[in-house]
Amino acid sequence: MNVEPWSTISEGASGPVVKGAQYLLRAKGHTIAADGAFGPLTRAAVIAQQTTAGVPADGVVGPLTWPHLVTPVSQGSTGDAVRAVQQFGLLRSPGDTALVPDGSFGPITKEHVEFFQESWGLSLDGAAGRETWSFLSTAVPGPRPWPLVKQGSTQATNWRVLAAQHLLRAHGATIAADGVFGPASGAATIAFQQTLRAVEISSTIGQLDWPSLIVTVRLGDHGEAVKALQTLLAGELTVDGDFGPLTDAAVRSFQDVFAPPSDGIVGPVTWWSLVVRLFD
Repeated sequence: MNVEPWSTISEGASGPVVKGAQYLLRAKGHTIAADGAFGPLTRAAVIAQQTTAGVPADGVVGPLTWPHLVTPVSQGSTGDAVRAVQQFGLLRSPGDTALVPDGSFGPITKEHVEFFQESWGLSLDGAAGRETWSFLSTAVPGPRPWPLVKQGSTQATNWRVLAAQHLLRAHGATIAADGVFGPASGAATIAFQQTLRAVEISSTIGQLDWPSLIVTVRLGDHGEAVKALQTLLAGELTVDGDFGPLTDAAVRSFQDVFAPPSDGIVGPVTWWSLVVRLFD
């Protein structure tokens, strides 16, 4: 759950996640239509696949079933498992052209998958496997997941690294905010997680960590959490930990477009919008 936020879909659901699951079922040899509607035939195919995989055969596609449904694909792959990925669109910018689900995984599909992976802090390999599918599966109505910050990431490969380090420091970690999420940052993440729970412990910041890691800040506040905010508004502000008028103006400008209302208070909605870049 922390690093793989699988969604759950069942009979009656509809949309791109259902259509993706249907294409994956077709790739496994099930003769169903990929129409985006989870009906009785799709449920029967899911049950058959679950039986083959040795997981509970309840006809529901959830965290136990998705990994057995996913067929990893990469550049050069063809077929329905490729269409499963392409049909999501995976836009790289507001004016970008959506992928055509032609079943051929070429360089353009790879670029779109890489952008999706960058948007969520995933391994940037351009291949759609288990990790990428765990985030594709969340394209359903309701709250979206938080991105990942992994040990080994740098500010150059994941723009959230400095913010994550400053937030860890805000919770008492004695690590350098140097833009390199190395062993010390990974250990600080584990130590932080151990204050929250006894399971889902790893060196990766994920779904269970961000809600406790972020700190609501506003005009007049000071410290590491403010520095984290300022790194996410990079290019506009000096990272000095002082939430003054310039930071307030930058926050309100960002909120006006991405996280209304524009009140200058950086709470969970604004933090989430700052650490995720999505156009799909």
